[in-house]
Amino acid sequence: MLYGTFNIVISVIFILLVVIMNTVKPIINDLLNPNFPLETRQIFFLSILMLVLGILFEIYAIEKARLHRYSLIGAISFFFSIFMTIAITYIIIKYSLNWVGIQLFGQTEIGQNKWFYLPSIAYLGYSIFNVYYSFSLMNSQ
Repeated sequence: MLYGTFNIVISVIFILLVVIMNTVKPIINDLLNPNFPLETRQIFFLSILMLVLGILFEIYAIEKARLHRYSLIGAISFFFSIFMTIAITYIIIKYSLNWVGIQLFGQTEIGQNKWFYLPSIAYLGYSIFNVYYSFSLMNSQ
């Protein structure tokens, strides 16, 4: 249940940051550079996936405590975590490993910075860990 709560909290933080960024986007563009697109659709999409997976982990914990249909919830979380891994892999293939920098800062020097590889690698690793974790939940008896 703790891991599900962690997923929910992190995803809500990302969703709030995306909403705030989209709200103040004109002001940020005026202050920084009008060439920065500050696109957040993929970040929002991945945050929603993380939120849903966190909710599934919470439901699994509740159903496991009740000893009621928890293996079904485990299977659903497993397939959903595979979908998450496919989604981040697709984004990386479509936009490059540097998609976060390009989406936020465009083809500028800041957007091409190699440090923006880290969020892609971290999220991909996180998704693969979720596949393993949900697989172990699905097979727990």
